[in-house]
Amino acid sequence: MTARVPFWRVVPGAREGEYILPVTPPATAGPEGAPHVMGGVSLAAAIDAMQLESGQGILWATIQFLAPTQHAEELTISCEQCGGGQSIGQWQAVIRSAGREVQRVAAALGAREPSQPRQFAMMPDVPGPGSLAAPPVDPLAEDTGLLAEVERRTALQDSEQGIDAVWTRSRSGFANDAGWLAILSDFLLGAHPQSRGGSSLDATLRFFRPAPAGWVLSVTQLAAFERGTVSGQARHFAEDGTLLAISSQTSVLPRIPMAMPDSA
Repeated sequence: MTARVPFWRVVPGAREGEYILPVTPPATAGPEGAPHVMGGVSLAAAIDAMQLESGQGILWATIQFLAPTQHAEELTISCEQCGGGQSIGQWQAVIRSAGREVQRVAAALGAREPSQPRQFAMMPDVPGPGSLAAPPVDPLAEDTGLLAEVERRTALQDSEQGIDAVWTRSRSGFANDAGWLAILSDFLLGAHPQSRGGSSLDATLRFFRPAPAGWVLSVTQLAAFERGTVSGQARHFAEDGTLLAISSQTSVLPRIPMAMPDSA
C-alpha cells in the first residue's frame, strides 16, 4: 500500500515556534463516542515540530500527559530551544487543546560528528512475522482509528515474567522513522493482560536510526506493578536486527483489568 501523509505531521502555526496537528481519526483511540489523541501520536507530532523548528534530528524525547484530549480537533504545539551547545540542543514543547495545556515535552536534538556507530543490544531469536498468524480482531479497534493503522503479530508473550515481543508494521506503508516509532512505543500497556486499558503518565523515546517501511520487533520488559502503576521499557528492532530505538513508560493500571483476547 502506498503511504499517505503521516497523520502525526504538523503544519506551521501563526506564531514563531508554533505548529498545529490537525486531529484525524487515525490519530485517535478509545471507545466509540469518546476518542482521544493517543499519547504516542502527541509525542510523534511534538518530535515533528521540534525537528522542523531546529532543522536537526531527534535524539530523545519524553512527554508528560497532563490532561485528557477527548474530542480534540487540533493540537497546538509551541516549542523552543532551552539549552545545549553548538551540535546538540536541548528543547521543550507545550501541547495545548482548545487553549488548555494537555502535555509537556522535553527533548534533545542534533548530533556529535564524527561518530562510529556500535550496537550492543541484540534482537532475540523469535519467530519472524511471516510464520505467525494474525491476532483476533480487537474489540476496541475502529475502522478509521489508530488500531486500524497497524498490523501486528505476537512472537512471544510471557505474563509471568512480564515479557512481550510483537512484530508491527504500518498498513499504510509509513517508514520506521522517529514519529512512527514513538507511536509504536506507546503500545507498552499491551504487554500484560492486567495493564491493558491503563492510562499513561509519561513516555520516553531514545531514537537511534530510521529504517524503511516494514516490520519492527518491539521487545517489552515490564519491571513492576507498584502503587497502582506499571513501569517498563522496550527495544525496537528492524527485521534485520538493527536497533532503531528504545523506549520506556510509566502508566496507571486500570482499576478492573480489561478482558481482551490474547494475541495469536
